[in-house]
Amino acid sequence: MSGSAKIMAAVLICIAGVSFNLLSFDSFLFFGLPMVAGVAVAVVNTRNNPDWRTIDQATDVMRIYFGGHLLWSCIRFWFTEMQPSGAPQHPIAGPFLESLFATGIFPAVKVVEGIVGVLLLSNRFVPLALVLEVPTSVTIFYLNTFVTARLSGLLTGPTELGVNVLLMLAYFHHYRPMLRGKVRAAPPWERQDHLDDNFRYGYTKSNNI
Repeated sequence: MSGSAKIMAAVLICIAGVSFNLLSFDSFLFFGLPMVAGVAVAVVNTRNNPDWRTIDQATDVMRIYFGGHLLWSCIRFWFTEMQPSGAPQHPIAGPFLESLFATGIFPAVKVVEGIVGVLLLSNRFVPLALVLEVPTSVTIFYLNTFVTARLSGLLTGPTELGVNVLLMLAYFHHYRPMLRGKVRAAPPWERQDHLDDNFRYGYTKSNNI
């Protein structure tokens, strides 16, 4: 992507982010501000790293957006609502969210969202953080897209899961060790330099089941 195209994309993202303030300040904090912050971080990282690629810049934008989005979701719950946000008056989704809150699962989800948000914003353990968020992203996608099917849900549900998946694809090679078809036990107390390559990187010739 050319430099002018990148600048245009960054400007459009910022305009889209600021426009959320027209809906409500909460929408701006939930969606708009993380978008603008993502562009800002991508610009700073590009200036500090001359070899920063387009994929690095796009990943910066998505990582900061997703992290800010999740962190504000956590903060808003604990300091303003203390209840499922926007629980729809729906015969299925409403009771489902209420049951999650009554059993303590919903507050636990918000804690995980906060932790994941901080990890993404600080660029620490990002591949692990993205995996932790997958169950919540899938649940939000399914509820918003197939259960409630409201217009706002049709926009936010696929976006929630889509950004999660795109970020995991951006960090794909960090997941490759977990995608081996057949491996042996390797507990933390065993030193890796004592293991041969077949043991460390998986093995295919074995009669074990």
